[in-house]
Amino acid sequence: MLKITNWSKSYKDNQVLQNINFEIKTGDVLSIIGSSGSGKSTLLRSINFLEPADKGIIQFDNEEFDVETITKKDILSIRKKTAMVFQNYALFSRKTALENVTEALTQVQKMSNSEAKRQAEKFLKLVGMEERMDYYPSQLSGGQQQRVGIARALAIEPDVILFDEPTSALDPEMVSGILDLIQQIAHQKTTLILVTHEMKFAKQVSDQVLFIDQGTILESGSADEIFNHPKHERTKQFINVFN
Repeated sequence: MLKITNWSKSYKDNQVLQNINFEIKTGDVLSIIGSSGSGKSTLLRSINFLEPADKGIIQFDNEEFDVETITKKDILSIRKKTAMVFQNYALFSRKTALENVTEALTQVQKMSNSEAKRQAEKFLKLVGMEERMDYYPSQLSGGQQQRVGIARALAIEPDVILFDEPTSALDPEMVSGILDLIQQIAHQKTTLILVTHEMKFAKQVSDQVLFIDQGTILESGSADEIFNHPKHERTKQFINVFN
């Protein structure tokens, strides 16, 4: 279970997130939708403390942390529970696919090199990259790079995987393959939080949907409630654009 309470963040005078509250059960899929610039990606990155919130409470099961008093040790503990898949892949250009996956296993998880290699190979095979483990990012297509990014996230076996618009940088013909891969890992033991503009996919895969507008949660509910029966006029306008 992941719970966020009274979560807020500002950049100087610009309030990017304001009083965000939500809870997601273990193994569920939460999609975050909204217009560009609404705060979706900032919310995702703040959960992983890449851009820490200014105030709020984050809770993993029975562990609770206040961002105003959190320690570096606590942040490291949270990062061991979470993994992030970025829209621009964020792979090390001078490392092979295999090395990109083993990096976090040896540096953060403190696995031995041999153990990390076995773990990395397992998850690269899972995402269909067993034939390209020794390729560098420049030798891979965008879809293949994103598969490596997903393997890297899966390999640390986190409680939560955060997907920040994982298909936005892909050519259209590559999008469906990545969405199929995400669907394969959904509703298992790992919780997924997905920022996406793929509304049809979000409607299909999500247990819960948050519609964020100007840094606040304007509406939340099940996929059926948000996509088929939105209550707020702004949500209706947003959904109708995609319909």
